[in-house]
Amino acid sequence: MTTYERYLRTIAGGGSPERLVFFSDAVFAIAMTLLVVELKVPHVANAELGKALAELTPEFLSFILSFVVIGTVWMSHHRKFRAITGYTQTLVRINLVMLLAVASLPFTTSLLGRYGDDRISVYLYAATIATIGFLMSALWIYAWHKGLIAKDVTVDVFRYVLVQSFSIPGIFLLSIPVAALAGATAAEFTWIAAVPLSLIINRVFRAKRREVRKSKSHQ
Repeated sequence: MTTYERYLRTIAGGGSPERLVFFSDAVFAIAMTLLVVELKVPHVANAELGKALAELTPEFLSFILSFVVIGTVWMSHHRKFRAITGYTQTLVRINLVMLLAVASLPFTTSLLGRYGDDRISVYLYAATIATIGFLMSALWIYAWHKGLIAKDVTVDVFRYVLVQSFSIPGIFLLSIPVAALAGATAAEFTWIAAVPLSLIINRVFRAKRREVRKSKSHQ
């Protein structure tokens, strides 16, 4: 065994991913906090406050959307790292690139809030969300193939988590050509489909699990 191989085994990987999780949690928390910074309190006369707040509606909706998305990604990250028991340098790098996209989300959220009718803002926002989601999937796939996931996680559970993780990034990626062909507003409406798609995946998986249990009980 070379010195570099010993380094990888003893220092650069293999141990508990606890510090990686703590660092990731901090980035998620900061990104979620920075989202509200862009919501500026309007400095207007009392009589114009209602109108000024109404003009902030697009930015407020973008804030809520991004808060929900980051919260959903954080919950997914939390669940995955309950199953991931070790790490390698490659896993750390994938996680860091994913966190880079998370940290950039406040900027694209602000852009979407101010220029929501412009295709470029939709492109950048949708691409950021898709990147985060697909990197989370890549992290899960890599951890599985490197044996970094707990032994009690079955192949069925691995596949279910993987398929479920594609719903949000898949919808946002699809919205990019929709924006190019039908405009920014049409693309933004497609984002709503991420919720029912996730529910459908859950129902299909549960139905298959019930079928498997029934077939086993009849054998």
